[in-house]
Amino acid sequence: MKPASFDYYRAKSVDDAVSTLAESPFAKVLAGGQSLVPSMNFRLSTPSLLVDIGQLDELRSVAATPEGVTIGAAATQYAVESSAEAAAVVPGLRAALRWIGHRQIRNRGTVCGSLAHADPAAELPALAVATGATMELRGPNGTRTVAATDFFRGPFWTDLQAGEIITHVRFPAQAPNVTTRVNEIARRSGDFALVGVIASIGSSNGSVDTAVLSGFGLGATPVRLTAAEGVLHGKNTLDEPARMELYEAAYSDAGDPFEDVHASTEYRRESIASLVVRTATAIIDGSSEKGGRS
Repeated sequence: MKPASFDYYRAKSVDDAVSTLAESPFAKVLAGGQSLVPSMNFRLSTPSLLVDIGQLDELRSVAATPEGVTIGAAATQYAVESSAEAAAVVPGLRAALRWIGHRQIRNRGTVCGSLAHADPAAELPALAVATGATMELRGPNGTRTVAATDFFRGPFWTDLQAGEIITHVRFPAQAPNVTTRVNEIARRSGDFALVGVIASIGSSNGSVDTAVLSGFGLGATPVRLTAAEGVLHGKNTLDEPARMELYEAAYSDAGDPFEDVHASTEYRRESIASLVVRTATAIIDGSSEKGGRS
């Protein structure tokens, strides 16, 4: 299929993009286009105008500091994945990005574009929630900052207001005692996840003292698995009774996942529980590789 007719405009600056968006209520922002263009081809999205910000140098940066990693809206997923500095400060970024599509997709797709798209089965929204990321938004009324937990409202629905764009996302630095892993189930490598989990677990004196588990592919937005997090606190190993307790807690946390042609509600509940046990065990009892794909 082919998209409906539309106009194209290459923005000269962020302010230029914002002012142009304000002139057309049916305009869309184009950065990498890896989600927007397919939806236009299927005519699920029919914007009258595309405002291209992909060539704005001010938005292409990937800046790593001891405080965290700040990623501009035009920075590609592969640019972040291949940044040794970003991986050293926020290992979860590389771990999550390696699960996204294929290299060709990541060469064009952007981190901020994935966040703005807000697909419930996507890795980056779940990572943003798990790590406490914040989005910087600019629109007709100026600039504001929104926490990831408040940014995602529902499937493909965010806190972005009319005429606003994400200019940057900031991921806080990971503490030295924390390990982040990403694990998911998909029909084929590169497909969207049927279900997945981001696990960030920290230990002190040999026992877990911080645990964040963010599930995706379960519902409208990333889901914090709080009961399972509580099970992990104080653990220095996961023996069989502990793994069963963790499984049951994660199964309960999953609530009532959506059902579609790819997986049933029960399959998703059992799968997320199994992934949580597998991933937590790998961190606590297994490999200490930070941010590794497991």
